[in-house]
Amino acid sequence: MTSNNETTVAMLLSCDTFESFFGQVLQLDRDTYLKHYRNDFAWYYAKGLIENGIKPIIYVPSVRYDGIYDTDVGVKVRFLRCSVWYGPLALFRRAMRATRWTLYCQERVNAAALLGSLNRSIKDDQIDLLYIQEYWGGRYDHLSCRVQVPITAADHGGVATGVVKWFKHRSLPRAQILYCQSQDECMQVQRYSGRVMLQPNGADTVFFTPPHTSLERKKTILTVARLTDKQKRTSDLIRAMCHITPDWQLEIIGTGPDQESLTSLTRKLGVDSRVHFLGFKSRAEVRFAMQTCGVYAMPSANEAMCLALLEAMCCGASIVASRIRTFESLVLDGVNGKLFPVGDVMALAEAIEEAWDSKLVRGAAAFESVSSQFDTKKLYFQLADSMRSMVRHAASEPTNGTYKTAVV
Repeated sequence: MTSNNETTVAMLLSCDTFESFFGQVLQLDRDTYLKHYRNDFAWYYAKGLIENGIKPIIYVPSVRYDGIYDTDVGVKVRFLRCSVWYGPLALFRRAMRATRWTLYCQERVNAAALLGSLNRSIKDDQIDLLYIQEYWGGRYDHLSCRVQVPITAADHGGVATGVVKWFKHRSLPRAQILYCQSQDECMQVQRYSGRVMLQPNGADTVFFTPPHTSLERKKTILTVARLTDKQKRTSDLIRAMCHITPDWQLEIIGTGPDQESLTSLTRKLGVDSRVHFLGFKSRAEVRFAMQTCGVYAMPSANEAMCLALLEAMCCGASIVASRIRTFESLVLDGVNGKLFPVGDVMALAEAIEEAWDSKLVRGAAAFESVSSQFDTKKLYFQLADSMRSMVRHAASEPTNGTYKTAVV
């Protein structure tokens, strides 16, 4: 541990570079990210860890930036400059992700490119524990045996299907603990001898609350999502607008590479006057939208324990969600929300109308289920406590512990 006995944790984000994800997908530059962007798990977790005596530093790979920066919420951000040779390769990122084999190779090449900067930063920042976002990919395999501190890793939406798992029996056991979002995920990891801990996302039940009596819900469908349609299936919501009464409006908070094609779809279907792309919004603005929408909908093809859905439920919204494993573990169909088959636009439209009719009862049930089981006050205390335990355990091991040896 650091000299003042405060545990310092580096949280390595899963994007291959800042430019490819935050720049191209979310259309953010470095200054905007540092000053205003607070809407993902890393910022929520980091603030929660600070409140529980852990010092987190968010690590972001980059082809342009390096250095460490302070932010107004007390969370430090360090950009890890990838090796110079990686810059030209990054231009072929999409082609390298065409198959699971080329994707795996691309992830390991990316890990190799940032490894030098990562190890230097770990030393400079006196890091006690490296927290890696996602463990099913090639980057985790590469880094798990090449950093000089204990490691942990977590599930934040990565999928176990369709990925290369040849090395997982060797790489997953190297983590002190692997944090999983669901019991099903825990069982999948245990098949590869990983040590697991159930650690789902949660909602800030102090900030996200049901609306005051002065706020009324309007006949608006709300979704908060990155506009990558293959996963989020926002186009299903747009198509559903053709099958519900014309007094409904659809509000989409978020940005992403598919916004232009989704906007074109609204014009093609003749619903462009009823579909509103709102772009990036602050947490307070997102909360207000969740407190006043008639239905909150998520038609995703796959998700982890989705933060936006948890927050909408905490705001007492009437929920419509696709029938995927993660949502099934959160939404009890007909009680605190409504589930429908992925890709079934007619079923989605019917579920929206039903959710509106039952909005008060289901919204109250949604708030109760999240506030009782997914309160971040409890979850972040549990996370911080486990991190301190991992560091203490690693310190008691011989210096040639598994996190310093064995190469995949």
